[in-house]
Amino acid sequence: MFFGGGFPSSNVHVYSNGRMRYTYQQRQDRRENQGDGGLGVFVQLMPILILILVSALSQLMVSSPPYSLSPRPSVGHIHKRVTDHLNVIYYVADTFSEEYTGSSLKTVERNVEDDYIANLRNNCWKEKQQKEGLLYRARYFGDTNMYHKAQKMGTPSCNRLSETMKSLENFW
Repeated sequence: MFFGGGFPSSNVHVYSNGRMRYTYQQRQDRRENQGDGGLGVFVQLMPILILILVSALSQLMVSSPPYSLSPRPSVGHIHKRVTDHLNVIYYVADTFSEEYTGSSLKTVERNVEDDYIANLRNNCWKEKQQKEGLLYRARYFGDTNMYHKAQKMGTPSCNRLSETMKSLENFW
């Protein structure tokens, strides 16, 4: 019905005195609606056009951050900088120093540090999951070598996160 179809016309089966009789019933709705032409097609495609328009507008409103935590030459983030508080390394474009000064620079550096901490938390969680999975498999299969390997497995992101949180506590 959405694409101009409608319900198909059908034969109506009528039983009478134990015998079957066919009565053909045609729908006139479809013939009447076919006279609309381009307006009918436009109305039917309107929801799809609205979705495309909203999607395009949302892409225009999203801007990329002025920094990245790793070098990204494809977007011009090749100049290395370091935040004041946590000494987090981040990369910016050529025009960064001209565009961001004072309070806007502090806001960017706060966002850099927040992203860095969020990445550390995510990586720490992944490392813990990997270690716990290996410990579980070692116990399940009774593999002592795998168990010792899992026990020795480090979690560097968790260590860096712990150090970062301590330096934040000392700062405040």
